[in-house]
Amino acid sequence: MDTYLFDGGRITKMEVDYEPACNEKIPLAKELAKKNPDAFHESIEMMLQLEKQTRLGADMVSCSRVLVAICQICLEAGNWNALNEYVSLLVRRRSQLKQAVVKMIQECCTYVDKTPDKETKLKLIDTLRSVTEGKIYVEIERARLTKILADIKEADGDVAGAAAVMEELQVETYGSMDKREKVELILEQMRLCLLKEDYVSTQIIAKKISIKFFDDPAQHDLKLKFYNLMIQLNRDTSFLNTSRHYQAIAEPPRKKAPAAVESSTGGDEKKKSEEKKTKDEEDKKSEATVSAIELETELTDAQKKELTDKLVCAVLYCVLAPYDNEQSDMMAHLSKNKKLEDVPVYKEILRLFMSKELINFDTFNADFGLVLAENEMFKDSTKHGKKCITELKDRLIEHNIRIIAMYYSRLHLSRMSELLNLPTNRCEEYLSKLANSDTIRVKIDRPAGIIYFTTKKSASDILNNWATDVNQLMSLVNKTCHLINKEECVYSVMCAVED
Repeated sequence: MDTYLFDGGRITKMEVDYEPACNEKIPLAKELAKKNPDAFHESIEMMLQLEKQTRLGADMVSCSRVLVAICQICLEAGNWNALNEYVSLLVRRRSQLKQAVVKMIQECCTYVDKTPDKETKLKLIDTLRSVTEGKIYVEIERARLTKILADIKEADGDVAGAAAVMEELQVETYGSMDKREKVELILEQMRLCLLKEDYVSTQIIAKKISIKFFDDPAQHDLKLKFYNLMIQLNRDTSFLNTSRHYQAIAEPPRKKAPAAVESSTGGDEKKKSEEKKTKDEEDKKSEATVSAIELETELTDAQKKELTDKLVCAVLYCVLAPYDNEQSDMMAHLSKNKKLEDVPVYKEILRLFMSKELINFDTFNADFGLVLAENEMFKDSTKHGKKCITELKDRLIEHNIRIIAMYYSRLHLSRMSELLNLPTNRCEEYLSKLANSDTIRVKIDRPAGIIYFTTKKSASDILNNWATDVNQLMSLVNKTCHLINKEECVYSVMCAVED
C-alpha cells in the first residue's frame, strides 16, 4: 500500500522507506561518536548523508529520526556550537520536511535546561528563535522559548527588554496553542508591561482576553491573576472599574455539579412514541438546570477572610468613584450582598452614601476613621493612600451638595458654607465641578450671594412646556386678531353713521 505524506497542505508520496537504513546507521553513528570523540564529524557526516536520502525520498518519519539523532549526538558530545550550526543548516535545506523540523525543534527545546552555562543557553535560545521566526508550524515552541528568554532578562533586571521580547508574540493568533497557555502568555505580557509602567499597552493587551473564559471553574487561578493585574492597572485611574474587578474576585471558586445520569425505562413502543416529545423536552430542561447549577467549594477561615477583604475593597472603591448612574447602580447591587452582614461597619458606610441625608464629616471621622485607617487603601505613607483620603473627602462633600440640591431650589451661599463646613470659595469650586460634570444644575448670583438649583428636565417635559407655550401664543394671536376685527367693525359703523 502506498504511503502518502501531507506536507503544508500538499500530498507528497513517500518514494522510499528508509526505516531499515535508519535502524542500522543511527545506533552505529551514536556509538562511533561516543567511543571515539575524534570521530564526531565522521558520525555527523554519516547522518547528513542519510538525512539527504530521507529528505529527497519524502520519508518524514525517518527524516525526523535522523534530525533528532544529529541533535542527540551533538548533545552527548557536549558540542553546543555544532548543535547551533547544524540546527540552522538543517532547517534551511531545500525541500526540508516541516514535520521533521518540528520534531527537531521540539527535541532542541528540551536541551535548553541542560546547557552548562548562561551564555550557552542564551546562544541556543537565540538560534532556535531565529530558525523558527515566521514559521507557523513551530509557533508554539517559539512562544515558549521567548517566555524563557523573557524570564532570563527579567532576572537580570532588564524589565524593558523582557517586555519588548514578550510583546513580539501575537499569541492570540496561534490556532494550535491551547487556550489556557495562550491566556498565561498574555497575562505575562500584561505583568511585564505593568512593571515598566506602560499602561496603554497593558490596556490594549488586556482586551485580547475574553472574560467568558474565566467562567470555567478550572481557570480560577488565571481569573485571580488577571483581575489582580487589572486592579493594579485601574486603581489610580478608574475607581469604578477597580470596584468591579474586586467584585469579580470576591466571589468564591465554584465547581460544576455532576452530570445527571439518565435512567432508561422499558415500555411499550406505542407509549414511548406518544411520550417521546414530552420526555425530550423534560430531559433538555433537566440537563440545562444541572449544567447551570454550580456548587460553592468549601472554604477555610483564611480564604473566607480574604474574600471578605476583597468585598470590603469593592465597597470602598465604589464609594470613592465619582457619582453617576452606573456608580449608583453598583452601590445598590453591593448593598444587596448578604456577605456584607459580616462587616457591618462598611455596610453602614455604603448605606450613608446611598441615603438622602447630609453626612457630617466630623461625625463620619469619629465613627469610621479608626476602621478606615487600618485599611491599606488609606495609609498616609503611600501615594495611593493619600489619594484615596482626598477622594473620600471630595465624595463626602459632593454627596452633601447633591442632597442640598434635592431639597432646596435656592439657598444663600453663606448657609451652604455653614452646612458643608467649608469656606465660600471652596463651595463655589465644588459647585462648578459638579455643574461641569452635569451632576447638578446650578446658577450663582454672586452680588446677592444666592445659589439657584434647578432640576434637569426630561425631553418629554421640555416638549410639553414648548407645546403649552405655543398654545398660549396662538391664543394671544387669535385674541389680538379678534380685537382688531372688532375695532375695524366699530370704526366702519361710526363712519357710516356720520355720513
